[in-house]
Amino acid sequence: MVFEFIFEYQRFIIEGFILTVEMTALGLAGGFILGTVMALGDVYGNKLTRLLVNIYVEFFRGSPLIVQLLLFYFAIPEITGINWDSFTAGAITLMLNSGAYQKGYFKGAIEAVFKDQLIAAKSLGMTRREIIRHIVIPQAYRIVIPPWTNELVSLGLSTSALLVIGVRELTNIAKTISAQTFKPLEVYLFISIIYFIWITVSVKITDLIYDKVKIPGLEYRG
Repeated sequence: MVFEFIFEYQRFIIEGFILTVEMTALGLAGGFILGTVMALGDVYGNKLTRLLVNIYVEFFRGSPLIVQLLLFYFAIPEITGINWDSFTAGAITLMLNSGAYQKGYFKGAIEAVFKDQLIAAKSLGMTRREIIRHIVIPQAYRIVIPPWTNELVSLGLSTSALLVIGVRELTNIAKTISAQTFKPLEVYLFISIIYFIWITVSVKITDLIYDKVKIPGLEYRG
């Protein structure tokens, strides 16, 4: 049987998959908050705010994820004296990395909101904070779903890089099973199928959500 190893290692495969999903969810959630804040800072902030946002974005988008993971797992604790495990270091790195990418998506969505609405809101006496809260953000979150789905796919697959700091996610589990069974082809093929099904289902779900909430006439401009 091609995938006979599944029965012996199924518990570890399930645990690795669950951890992969958890890491993806944490990275997306943290990146969602960071991306929103950074996008608002870039669009509505002063020069200093925009400069700091751009430095943050360029660092995390301009360096390899593996390097960032090694930096946060080994170098940051050495510098700060703060000790954390591989799970915490990995989660924080994924949040910061995802936030840099999501910032670009959210900025494009914010700028896609019709300017006529903002002018009308000002004429009604709404403050900038009220306009952002009640007009810009609700629409931007709906507009951003299609490009945000790309981040879901990218981050979900990027969790495989966590093996460099010892996180027992799905790819790391596959590496261990492959070493013990001497069946790398079968093991990695099976793991690839798991990733494919998981990502495909996730994308379909987000597509359904977008079809329910999309705003006619408003499209993302990234």
